[in-house]
Amino acid sequence: MQFEADIIKALQNLSNGVTDALNTGITQLGTEIAFLAVAVVLYWCLDKRYAYRFFNVYILGVAMTNFLKLGFKRERPFNAYPEIVRSIGTPETTYSFPSGHTESIASISAMLTIKYGKKHTAVPVVCAMLTVLVMLSRMYLGQHYLSDVFCGLTAGVFFAIAFNALLSLFGDKEEWFIVPNIVLTVVLISVLAGMGVLNSPSGADILKGVGAFVAFDAGYIIEKKFVGYDVAANRVWWKVALRLVIGLGVALGLQQGLKPILPQNISMLYCFLRYFLLAAWVAVAAPALFKAVKI
Repeated sequence: MQFEADIIKALQNLSNGVTDALNTGITQLGTEIAFLAVAVVLYWCLDKRYAYRFFNVYILGVAMTNFLKLGFKRERPFNAYPEIVRSIGTPETTYSFPSGHTESIASISAMLTIKYGKKHTAVPVVCAMLTVLVMLSRMYLGQHYLSDVFCGLTAGVFFAIAFNALLSLFGDKEEWFIVPNIVLTVVLISVLAGMGVLNSPSGADILKGVGAFVAFDAGYIIEKKFVGYDVAANRVWWKVALRLVIGLGVALGLQQGLKPILPQNISMLYCFLRYFLLAAWVAVAAPALFKAVKI
């Protein structure tokens, strides 16, 4: 809508080197890198069971958001209104509605609030502030309309509450969620193939999530039954720091280092396999290493 483009134009009237850099940095809080950082801190350092729930809720939300994008197929503002809106930074290649970055930060914020909000009142306040900043940054950068980010916010909170409630039904047998996980994975890949969008940007994003989804849940079962790394017994500050440096270093190495190796034109390899290996490292290989070297 024209008035939404005018809102973006008003925000972009504030554009300069400093505000461009600031918003480009803020928007990264809605990316998979930010999610990975939170997920591994939870899983390797604080609470493995809640981290398992956090991971699955997030991935399910990302998949649903990208299916909505494929359904609505809304053009980005800088494409629809090139005369008044420009893309600041790298232009996105997926569809606009709803905002995936906003859904991502909203989901993360909702899950952290559910877990820690009652004991630490600063958590929901900080999470809300960061979510609003990401929403504004997405409009400022010309990537989304107001309705995109508002619906991304709604989707993120809704998916977090709904999928968290679903996973809570499994009680202390949360690893059995792998059964509907596998069914959903087969359905998602079949639907993408039927739509002919496996290699599209949105299809690729879904395949990333599906690859991580399968590997993390399977890895969690293996870790729980055969590794049993005790997070609570290893909270000495230098051990925590060492775990994060080593673990995140390898994780980012897999996420980025496999890019030039795997064929980009085959999404099942470039997206699914790359994120499958990344999640397998996070879920089982890293805890096994931490236990072996006693950190």
